Amino acid sequence: MSSRNLSFTIEQIEKLPDPIHIIKKAIYNNATDYLNPSIKNLGYKGTEKTAYDIKKWFRESDDVKNEFKTSATLMERAGRGGALFRNLYRDFLREAYELTGIKELNGAYEEFKKHVLKWIEISDLFLKIGETKDEKYLIKASETLIEISKNEKLTIEKLIHACD
Repeated sequence: MSSRNLSFTIEQIEKLPDPIHIIKKAIYNNATDYLNPSIKNLGYKGTEKTAYDIKKWFRESDDVKNEFKTSATLMERAGRGGALFRNLYRDFLREAYELTGIKELNGAYEEFKKHVLKWIEISDLFLKIGETKDEKYLIKASETLIEISKNEKLTIEKLIHACD
């Protein structure tokens, strides 16, 4: 089908807001939501909750293999959690630093690179739990989730202070 409109002209009719202000506000609002989740399943609290819940999942599961392998796949390939989301946010922080020059954003970018690796480790541990049903991987995953929760909370708190 042919289009009746082969081109459009877009004209700016008002002054655009300061991008640095918008970036700082977006980071601040996101950080505030992360630190004050509406339910315990979100933000750093959700990560910490998961650290304890996976032990219950493991004990009560009728199919540890498929449930933990599926969780690992969903975490990294089909959802917004794990390293998938943190990769996006890491890259956003780098671009935000480049646009604003706020050095704390570069620091947070560097910290998110580490958070990404920890989430990949979690996904790998979930796969190992599914493959082996060995509780040593479950314990390591739980400990790593607690570590992630604490470290991400610290990073996000730094972002709040940098952008308020």
